[in-house]
Amino acid sequence: MQINCPTCQGALIVPAAPPAPRVLMPSPASSTPPPSPAVPPPGPAVSAPSTASGCPSCGNALPRGAVLCTNCGYNLVTKQRTVAGHIVAPGKPSMGQWETPWYKTPYPYVGLLLVTLGIFYLLGRENPAFMLALVGAGALYSLGMHIVVAVAAFREGAGTGFLTLCVPFYALYFVFRVNDNDTLKLLYGIALIINLVIRFAVRD
Repeated sequence: MQINCPTCQGALIVPAAPPAPRVLMPSPASSTPPPSPAVPPPGPAVSAPSTASGCPSCGNALPRGAVLCTNCGYNLVTKQRTVAGHIVAPGKPSMGQWETPWYKTPYPYVGLLLVTLGIFYLLGRENPAFMLALVGAGALYSLGMHIVVAVAAFREGAGTGFLTLCVPFYALYFVFRVNDNDTLKLLYGIALIINLVIRFAVRD
């Protein structure tokens, strides 16, 4: 059929409807219904975890079919959370950084080091031997921190490691701008303070 376009009045060809498919009637000889497939016996129903409302523990949105929440470690099948290799019962708060044993943190050892260096500094004002011990301890600590920073820089990349070793003051930029480890920032900052104290102590 040919009609005119209602907008531009151009000629359009409308195709005819396709013919209806022919339906073949089964013959009387083949009227026996085919055998139904064997249905296995019903087993225990396993309900798939529902993720429509997100994680039941933290409310984080989960993709369809997810079993483990990557935000809090909640397992939708076992109904338990796994935090740092430990299974946490539902409703029990997970172990945070404030619950870490004090002897596994660097802060008590850093405090002990600062107290020791302070004692050496006070005693070294009267006795040169203690001042020499202060300079030696500070130099060893600074050398160790430079090695630690260099190792961390090489883990980021070979170019970053060589820049830390060869370019002056690049270690400061790497520690406080590139690196994300707060402990390394603290220890390196203490090393800088110790170097300044030793410089002033030697001048005096």
